[in-house]
Amino acid sequence: MNILVPYTWLKDHLHTTVSPEDMQRILSLSGPSVERIEKLQGESVFDIEVTTNRMDSASIRGIAREASVILPYAKKSATLAQVPSYVPKKNELSHDSTQFPISITNDSVLCSRVTCVMMSVKTKASPAWMKTRLEQVGIRSLNNLIDVTNYVMTEIGQPTHVFDADRLGNAMIIRESKKGETLITLDNKKHTLSGGDIVVDNGKGELVDLIGIMGTANSVVTDDTKRILFFIEHANPVRIRKTSMGLAIRTNAAQLNEKMLDPNLVMDAMLRGIALFQDVADAKLESPILDIYPRPAQERTILLPNTKTEAYLGIALPIETQVDILEGLGCSVQKKKDALQVTVPTLRPDLEIPVDLVEEIARIYGYHNLPSTLMDTRLPTTYPEDTNFALEHEVKQFLADIGWQEVYTYSAVSADVAQQSGQSVEKHIALANPLNDEHVYMRQSLIPSHVEVIEKNKHLASVSIFELANVYIPREKDLPDENLRLTLTSNEPFRVVKGAVEALLAHLFIPQEDIAFVQNGDRHADICVGKTKIGALAHEPSRAITTAGFVWKEVLKVARKHPTYKQISQFSPIIEDLTFTLPEGVKMGDVLFTVKSVHTTIQNVELKDMYKRNATLRIQYALEDRQMTGEDVIPIRKKIVETMEKKLGGIIVGNI
Repeated sequence: MNILVPYTWLKDHLHTTVSPEDMQRILSLSGPSVERIEKLQGESVFDIEVTTNRMDSASIRGIAREASVILPYAKKSATLAQVPSYVPKKNELSHDSTQFPISITNDSVLCSRVTCVMMSVKTKASPAWMKTRLEQVGIRSLNNLIDVTNYVMTEIGQPTHVFDADRLGNAMIIRESKKGETLITLDNKKHTLSGGDIVVDNGKGELVDLIGIMGTANSVVTDDTKRILFFIEHANPVRIRKTSMGLAIRTNAAQLNEKMLDPNLVMDAMLRGIALFQDVADAKLESPILDIYPRPAQERTILLPNTKTEAYLGIALPIETQVDILEGLGCSVQKKKDALQVTVPTLRPDLEIPVDLVEEIARIYGYHNLPSTLMDTRLPTTYPEDTNFALEHEVKQFLADIGWQEVYTYSAVSADVAQQSGQSVEKHIALANPLNDEHVYMRQSLIPSHVEVIEKNKHLASVSIFELANVYIPREKDLPDENLRLTLTSNEPFRVVKGAVEALLAHLFIPQEDIAFVQNGDRHADICVGKTKIGALAHEPSRAITTAGFVWKEVLKVARKHPTYKQISQFSPIIEDLTFTLPEGVKMGDVLFTVKSVHTTIQNVELKDMYKRNATLRIQYALEDRQMTGEDVIPIRKKIVETMEKKLGGIIVGNI
């Protein structure tokens, strides 16, 4: 996601004299990517990309925190500034909800932390400085109460909410929604809930908030608001995401709350918000600050061996430099005999293992400051047996030239797609942490993925696609066997696919007489070159789809770089026609293959004509060393007739 950061707002949190242009260059080298600087209302505003795993930097304060560590290593002065926040007195902080003016009931499975306070306020327009800053980050100013919540969210990175306390009622029950319940959000849109959403019930069965996403019209502040409940929760991010996507409500709050924010950020936002309410709304506390936080998030400790940083970076950074960087990032570091014991703040859930710390040290120190030296070992030159990049490119180019389109489909598929490969789901490799239910199992065939592509393009009369990609065959107590497959799939007639296969094999200079399509079940034939099976051709009438799949390593064995020269015979061939009556169900491919295999002198067999079950074959005979005669053909013809009758039940028409 991208955030907008006004330069003057950033400098409230960062003491530095670095220019906006230098700030953009230095931060982009070692931290958040500053994609552009825009001039808005006469000031520089950074457009910064923040990756999903770094939500600690998705705020003004977060970028300032990053810059305060990065800039000194670019020899620029920078220190993190303190911003005004409310400092509660001892009796102003409570963990007992029974002492609060409103009865609050929370399920920690839904919200791991709930913090709120009651205040008296004066509703009015926001001051010009607050309006300007909100407009610079793309937020419209409404009134001072709502503007404070948006200001805190942008500055601290924690969404907040404000209720009209007098419209809210005397109870707040945080619960799951029931299927079919409805509410009207503050933009006056009615929504029907599917169940399982996190909502607030006022104790009368009325919903007064859609937690973490948007408030409701029946509890929103108005120009007449005199008392507010300033409310911040840390809600279950999975439920927030599901509800936000299901209802198509994509607020800034929802996009932040669904990304695993630090629950310890809640109190920072609360105290900063109170200070702002006092500043712009003359706020006065009417209750203690209630903090319901039964299971506080715990910091993680990681042991970083002293040798690991040098092993990964290739240089020996002083231990003091490593400690300085890690402490600048908010970590607590203790020096051990051969390692650093690093306690990571809850703000950084992305730091889990030692190499994560090495990566942080490297980026703050500056990848551009690491020496550029060649590795001291030989470059790897061995590849799997099915690797031939030149032939892969050539085959892809050829198929594209004859009208086929290359596709790239996901290697991980759903349970339904995996089942269509002919193997049960249990025999597929399952990902330990899949992104979603559609990409769980490592596929063992490309065909089901291709069928999905064709079915999603039914509006096209013709779809012919191909893909060269790995399939993943499980191996006991080992990594899967990754095999390259070339698969062609089309909704064109069978003959089109077979023609493409023949053209491809011809392009690979495989002699036509070595190629055979051997029937193996109904509407299925093995593609053979000599005695080697290199793939299969299949037709599925129910979907009108034909597929041709090749085992790439077998294709490599039979493919040739150049055509085989064959001298033109000095002797004329003998050509004759034989007609056979074929039984019902006999495939013509079997007939041609059977006749061709009878004798080495048979150079070619073609279907000349077909009438009902009578097939006329044109057969060409020839010898390499002499002219063949009619007498030579007689025993071969007799063997053809006998073989046809014995293997396929074909009876010769007429006398021989």
